[in-house]
Amino acid sequence: MSGLDFSGAVSGNSSVFKGSVNDVSGRAAGGTNIYIYNSPDVRRPADFIAPTGKDGRFHIALPSGKYWAVARFKRSDGFGPLMSGDKHSGEPMEIALVSGAELDVEFTIKDLNDAVSSRRKTRDDIIKIEGRIIDINGRPVNMAYAIANRNDKGAVIPDYLSSWTDAEGHYVLYLPRGKYHLGYAFKFPPGQNYVEVREMLLEADRSDLDIVSNSAGFK
Repeated sequence: MSGLDFSGAVSGNSSVFKGSVNDVSGRAAGGTNIYIYNSPDVRRPADFIAPTGKDGRFHIALPSGKYWAVARFKRSDGFGPLMSGDKHSGEPMEIALVSGAELDVEFTIKDLNDAVSSRRKTRDDIIKIEGRIIDINGRPVNMAYAIANRNDKGAVIPDYLSSWTDAEGHYVLYLPRGKYHLGYAFKFPPGQNYVEVREMLLEADRSDLDIVSNSAGFK
């Protein structure tokens, strides 16, 4: 996402970063946190956190400079990986804060399950696949997405997408029976960051599909 510069007048040498968070229906998303980083690496603890009020508004004073910000809403307490039902704003927003000025922006958060394009199916049509995303040395990969696509084009919004993997690299996908291109990504929306691992025909529940990052198949 391209950077955003701003101008305005505030007292002192600090910059003010403020704005609002809404859901996809335009409703204020109170209880959301804005996670602010001093580098594009957002897969780590944030450098600053700004909570929103009931009106979905946030306001924080920061030193001037370049930052990357992401809005996340978690149904449960804590700051762990996003799980099913949690919401987020996708790719980090790059911002440039100028000393003595303000920036006012708007975030839109989406549920992981709402962000994928999939048809509604009856319960009997759905299968459950699960496993871990691991590296080539067998170590679990935290905060990654498992992806199942009907074709190999790597669409910006995948057909089926898991929640972020936990500390053990565990993922779960619910999808209709059929042939899929399975892979992973570390960003949302995946787009060109999607890595396909293997094409598979899935006709029943599976609990042993470990996706190997930077490898050619499943363990």
